[in-house]
Amino acid sequence: MGRVLVYLSITALALFVLAAVFLFQTGGGSSSAATSVSVHDLSVAPEAHAAERVVTTGVLRFLHEPDDHFAVTADGLAVIVRFYEAALRPLDGRTVTVTGRFGYDKESGTYIEAESVTPTE
Repeated sequence: MGRVLVYLSITALALFVLAAVFLFQTGGGSSSAATSVSVHDLSVAPEAHAAERVVTTGVLRFLHEPDDHFAVTADGLAVIVRFYEAALRPLDGRTVTVTGRFGYDKESGTYIEAESVTPTE
């Protein structure tokens, strides 16, 4: 009887590990792979990427008037980065990679609901 319980426990543990590995590799089925898109393309053709999970790169800038952070290109195009504000402050002025869900509306303009904002070295 003791061996049966040990073997059942090992089998249950193995199934748990396999399920965890599967979920980590597939993202749990809730998120898709992010599409790499330039800030320029997001700015000039937002409808082409609406509601997509995107990755983009730009210089992070904070503008006091709209009170928002932006990923800005050299030619001045920008997209709002919505993320935990305290985490963005140390990155101001640095080139960053932003990953998140892209959207646009008439009030805000173009924006990314960021999942991550990381400096690019």
